[in-house]
Amino acid sequence: MAFAAVKHEFEKVGDHWEPKGRKGPSDRQAAGGGPARRAPTAGGVDANATKDHLMEVAKKLDVPGRSRMTKPELVKAIEKANNRQTAKARDKSKGR
Repeated sequence: MAFAAVKHEFEKVGDHWEPKGRKGPSDRQAAGGGPARRAPTAGGVDANATKDHLMEVAKKLDVPGRSRMTKPELVKAIEKANNRQTAKARDKSKGR
């Protein structure tokens, strides 16, 4: 529940969270309300953002092939890039 509240105001970019330009749910799971259910999430990516915004985020993360991606493909590619950067940051903090 708390994670869904965070995703209403912030989106994950790389290994950190940044304020969104607008308030609101980031994906269908966050918009659901009520009891938790097992629906796929976008892992902190603002899947409800415009394609232009997703392109900007993909550019920040240096996602290859982003100019040819559809909106759903961008969401998945950004989520993957975020996961990679988070794993890298965790490894650094553990001294690896």
